[in-house]
Amino acid sequence: MISLQSIEKSYHLSNQTVKVLNNINLALYPGELSYLLGESGCGKSTLLNILGGIDKADNGEYIFDGKNVTNFKEKDWAYFRRNKIGFVFQTFNLIPHLTALENIEMSMILDGFSKTDRRARALELLELVGLKDRASHLPNQLSGGQKQRVAIARSLANNPDIILADEPTGALDSENSEQIMKILKEVSQQGKIVLVVTHSQELLHFADKLIKMKDGTINEVKQITVKNDSPIQKEKMNSNKPKKLNWGTTVKLSLRNLKNKKWRNTLTAIGASIGILGIVLIGALGNGINEKIKNSLDLKTANSSIGVYKKGTELLSPKVAEEIKKVKDVKAVYTYNPFSISIESKNEKKETVSADTLVPPKYKKIYGNSYITNGRYPTKNHELVLPERTAQKLFGNNLKKAIGKKIKIVSQLMAMKGIYQTVQTEATVTGTVANSAIPITDSAGFSYPLAMEVTNENPETQNKALQYTVIPSSIDKVDSIINKLKTKGYIAETEEDSNKEISNYVTMASVAIGLLSAISLVVSSIMIGIVLYVSVLERTREIGTLKALGAFKSDIRRIFVTEGFMIGALGGIFGVIGSMILGKLANFIIKEGFNKPTLQLFQFEAYQLIIIIIFSGLLGVLASFIPAFRASKLNPVEALKYE
Repeated sequence: MISLQSIEKSYHLSNQTVKVLNNINLALYPGELSYLLGESGCGKSTLLNILGGIDKADNGEYIFDGKNVTNFKEKDWAYFRRNKIGFVFQTFNLIPHLTALENIEMSMILDGFSKTDRRARALELLELVGLKDRASHLPNQLSGGQKQRVAIARSLANNPDIILADEPTGALDSENSEQIMKILKEVSQQGKIVLVVTHSQELLHFADKLIKMKDGTINEVKQITVKNDSPIQKEKMNSNKPKKLNWGTTVKLSLRNLKNKKWRNTLTAIGASIGILGIVLIGALGNGINEKIKNSLDLKTANSSIGVYKKGTELLSPKVAEEIKKVKDVKAVYTYNPFSISIESKNEKKETVSADTLVPPKYKKIYGNSYITNGRYPTKNHELVLPERTAQKLFGNNLKKAIGKKIKIVSQLMAMKGIYQTVQTEATVTGTVANSAIPITDSAGFSYPLAMEVTNENPETQNKALQYTVIPSSIDKVDSIINKLKTKGYIAETEEDSNKEISNYVTMASVAIGLLSAISLVVSSIMIGIVLYVSVLERTREIGTLKALGAFKSDIRRIFVTEGFMIGALGGIFGVIGSMILGKLANFIIKEGFNKPTLQLFQFEAYQLIIIIIFSGLLGVLASFIPAFRASKLNPVEALKYE
């Protein structure tokens, strides 16, 4: 039984205190259908909310089956509502995106029933209220009377001890009202406490007890039928400990909610995808450039020589070369200078490109087997090789036609410090070399004698070098040579080290550009947060209903956090798909438009794409925190009244 003793309740509005309940003493017994009568505003709904544990009294005691539940904590009340209370609301409060069957299942899901058990129980209850054929209908496909019968079936799902019905016939016609009260009468006869709140004087013939209220007090209790004191045997229901909403149900509810506003959520995800698209494209471009750099020289040839120079691009004298030669395990030392060259062919076509100093022929393996793509390695003075791209522009697509052609060259030593005079000469093209990853880094190759001639014809650079190329006695000695040279104050690195440095620059540039894309990610996260905040407002009554059914705060939070993750992850998926389309299109244009079948500038890695989708989902989670916590803290009484 229920015993209320000296219950009082007041509401505080600004500086005014309004007393709603005053010294309420009431006993309710199993097997009785009680009517709580009174005019609007007399305190009926407030008393019902206190009985249902969705509101608290200021003073007094609430005794249920001999146990004082007055000072229950919020989680205790949630579990109490889940197992002991069944609510029937005037406005039904069915969750709009769930079917009739799923609405009934919800309280059983909260209580940890297996899918088989809860499905069987829900169908049994639908049959009890005469709606088994409407199991798969959504609330908007049901009439008012049908909705109320579903609400009654939902209130019975966990076989609670108490059924609290707030104006259950207020929105129904007389025929449906009669049917609803018949069902509630049958429920009370199963040994449950049934309390119906109403201000109507109709249908009183169903009542076993009439309780009349006026101005916050009970002024009359009339027993119509004799109370049956014999114990009533009840079906034993689920006795699990309090459980949180399982992840499967959380995901299902979140998906239904997202589907309910699919266009808004899709547009939000598309907005979130813009920043992701930029980041994925930058990453793919970095992958492509780094891969091209890495593949330009194999590991063995990349360590076949060591570049030695001074910080600040200082020109090195021959004495430095002599000092380097004395280092143990150094086999040979050669001058290396980079040049900027202007080329003019006999047909007066001109191109500008950079040029490297190649080592003598016996060390040409430093450049790898694929360095010369056509013709031969330049060995004599006035010989050079051209990048394929440059050769095609000067002599046409047939690269073999470039071999043997004489060209005019204007060369200038490239240095950060100072500008050196140019040197004019002629040279013969002996072959072509592979293009660089990007056109701006294409480089021709001067034969060693040609490079020395160009260097020495300029008095400022005569017998000097920006860098020396050191040939180690074996690859195994590379590290020891580098360490010794560093102790002498030189910068020493292999081609592999240089490539790593370039890769680092590419990575840093990608990060810098990525930071710009990150701004759009922040904006999209804020947008997701706003959408979810609006969703909380739209679903306030649904949140109140879930709390009335016994959902914990954490259950409500988890639903909205899951939705945030889904919107974010969907934005990540859209961004990844969009970037792949653009990247593949760019690769196709490079391949077909620029005739570069082997150049794939945009390369996508599966693990990177998966990480970025998860990252996007986590941004959605972050954006959902404020709306999720606001939703979880909603007062169920106020939430159920929200319009």
